[in-house]
Amino acid sequence: MRIMTYFDWKKLREYSVKRWPEWMGMTHGVEHWDRVAKFGRILYKEGADMDVIMAFAYLHDSERENNAYDVEHGPRASKLIDTIRNTELAALNDEQIAKLKRASELHTIQHRTGDITIDICFDADRMDLLRVGIMPSPERMATKQGADYVSDPQKSRGRFSDPF
Repeated sequence: MRIMTYFDWKKLREYSVKRWPEWMGMTHGVEHWDRVAKFGRILYKEGADMDVIMAFAYLHDSERENNAYDVEHGPRASKLIDTIRNTELAALNDEQIAKLKRASELHTIQHRTGDITIDICFDADRMDLLRVGIMPSPERMATKQGADYVSDPQKSRGRFSDPF
């Protein structure tokens, strides 16, 4: 299945990479973002919005101030989305921006929303918890396809391979 996206997410990736402080490393940086984008494509389901999922991948952690406990990084990412609404995110409509902001704000504090796009964003991020030593749990996933993926060792093998 070919998944269509309508905005230049590679440009958004470049934008986020340029802004990411080198001292923060890769725990929540570009390597993580690339894997979240990969997992978003793996989890994609008809009715989800791939443009929002890809934008989430490159923005959700971009406003972190540290790699430890930073409860406000999601709301800060949401504020960033407002500032780049008419530039890097100009191809997204108001509904897409609202979903992107909601996913960014809630990705660390809410289990699921019932919105397939936002829930795929949550799961794509959770599927990369192994990078910090946490095995993703099927019970903690927001979507059935996320739970199925982390339950199946055959599917989850190679999760850190090249995302593109």
